[in-house]
Amino acid sequence: MKDLIDLIQKSNTIAIVTHTSADGDALGSSFGLAFALDAIGKKVSVFLGEPVPKMLDFLPGQHFISEYAGEKFDLCICLDTSDMKRLGDRDVIYSNAIKKITVDHHTTNNMQADGLWINETASATGEMVYKLIKALNTNISREIAINLYTAIVTDTGGFRYSNTTPESHIITADLLSKNIPSADIIKKVFDTVSYSKMLLMKKTLDNLALYYNGKVAVSYLLYEDIKLVDAQTDDFEGLVNVGRNLEGVEVSLFLREEQPGKFKGSLRANEYVDVAQIASVFAGGGHKRAAGFSIEGHLEESIRKVLDEIEKVL
Repeated sequence: MKDLIDLIQKSNTIAIVTHTSADGDALGSSFGLAFALDAIGKKVSVFLGEPVPKMLDFLPGQHFISEYAGEKFDLCICLDTSDMKRLGDRDVIYSNAIKKITVDHHTTNNMQADGLWINETASATGEMVYKLIKALNTNISREIAINLYTAIVTDTGGFRYSNTTPESHIITADLLSKNIPSADIIKKVFDTVSYSKMLLMKKTLDNLALYYNGKVAVSYLLYEDIKLVDAQTDDFEGLVNVGRNLEGVEVSLFLREEQPGKFKGSLRANEYVDVAQIASVFAGGGHKRAAGFSIEGHLEESIRKVLDEIEKVL
């Protein structure tokens, strides 16, 4: 922590980057940290790969979002990202910065940095950012609290996932003391479904199949299905849980065809399978019970390849 604080204090211009298809943890951590750095007099810019998803458009701090103009930053802080490839075209911002910090809670992190903090026991990167802000002796404002609460609550599935710890509740208790609209946040991120997502959920259910005596659930969305409903990035959030929530299922695999023949895969496990190990076979990664990867080829061929790896660890 001392090394991270030292790198921050010696920097004037600071860029914050996170992974593509940024979720609640990635965005909440980024905006929350941006507020804290701004409060201690740093010039902060947040660089995103896509627009903020509709389900997270309530997050304060979006005025920190910038368009990259080729500038070289004193420091680039990379949050919630385990691999340079997941930064997309913003990898150049990280690479060109004079100094680099990575803060992440994924077990498969291979980032290079001057300050590298990986804590796989943290439920969310938002927990780590909370500690970093505290170490900076910066006040946790209401805006910071909204962002970090969203980060933690989304990555723990509303405190339902096995990554939830006593510390998760202790930290969020402090955030709740800042008079944040917690009920509204929960409703927005978990209970509000767009019409296009409802159609995608129906299609996901229609495509669901079970393997290995019901221990593995597989579903998918094809490129044409997605284009037909004009789906947005956040419409895919949680669709992998359609299979995971089915009684008797240990592993759920969900594939979505982003371009013809190119799939983004999501893996979830309930009790004992390490899906990060499976994802790593396809150059992906994540957590033991939640991971992602990319794969190319025909749908049936891609499903078969992943099923073969799942079978090895069942």
